[in-house]
Amino acid sequence: MKYGFFPGCSYNSAAGYRQSVDAINCLMEIEFVEIPDWNCCGATAFFSLDEFKALALTARLFALAQASGFQEIVTVCSACYTTLRKANQILSSNPETVSRINKELSKEGLLMKGDFTVRHYLDVLYHDVPAEKWSENLTEKFKDYEVACYYGCQLTRPWGDIDHMERPTILDHFIKRLGFLPVDHSARTICCGASHTVSYANECGLLISRIIREVRAKGGRMITTLCPLCQFNLDSWQRNLTHPIPVPFFTQLAGLALGLNAPELGLDKLLVPINKVLR
Repeated sequence: MKYGFFPGCSYNSAAGYRQSVDAINCLMEIEFVEIPDWNCCGATAFFSLDEFKALALTARLFALAQASGFQEIVTVCSACYTTLRKANQILSSNPETVSRINKELSKEGLLMKGDFTVRHYLDVLYHDVPAEKWSENLTEKFKDYEVACYYGCQLTRPWGDIDHMERPTILDHFIKRLGFLPVDHSARTICCGASHTVSYANECGLLISRIIREVRAKGGRMITTLCPLCQFNLDSWQRNLTHPIPVPFFTQLAGLALGLNAPELGLDKLLVPINKVLR
C-alpha cells in the first residue's frame, strides 16, 4: 500500500507520533511517500485572513502530490485534514479560482488539475488494512484495557462523511480491533481549546478538565487521540494532577498491541508517564 503523505507542521514535534506511525507502517507494509517541498496548509486560521492565499497554499500541495503521481493525500493531523478537505471542496466547485491559482503555480512549473482526495491515517488503517492482518499479529497483553477515544472537533466536522459528526465511533472500533476496551463517554468531540490554550489558558482549562472528568467518571484508564494539538493539550494540562491519565496517540496503542516496546513508539515523550499502564 503506497500513499502520498502530507506530514504537516506539528508531526515531527508531536510526542512520538512519527515514531509510532513509522513503526506501524513497517509492520503493516504501508509506504508513505512524503510530498516533496511541502508547505504549511495554513491550518484553520488562515482562511479567515485571506481565503485566496489559503487556497493557493493547499492547491500547491495538491499540485506537488499530482506531480509525484498521487491523486490523494494522507495526513495524520485533524487540523490539516479538515483544512485540506475544505480547500478541496471549494476548489472543485470554483474553476475560475483554480485558474487564478494555476497562474501562480506555473511560476514553479506546477499545475493543479481535477478533483482530489484527502484522507486521515486512521481511515487508512481501519479501512485499507484488513482486520485479520491486525488480529494475526496481536498480543494479549492489553486485552480489555479500558481506553477512552477522544476525537476532537475537526475529524468529523463539518462533513461527517468519515463518521457521525457528534457521535463518531471509528476510533473506538479500531482500538477494539486491537484488543482494547473502548469506554463510552460524552466528551469525545468536545473542543479542547486548540491553540487558544496559549492566550485563553483559564477558559481552555475548563474545557480540558471537563473532558478528563468525564473520562475518569466512565472508567477510562487511558485517553487516545489522533491530533497532535489535542494530544498536547490533554497531556500537558494534567501534569499537576495527582492522578493524571496517560494520553498516547492511537498509533502508539496499535504498536503496543502488536508487541512493540515503548522506546520504539516514542512513549517516553509523553508528559504524563505511561509506565504504570505498561507494568
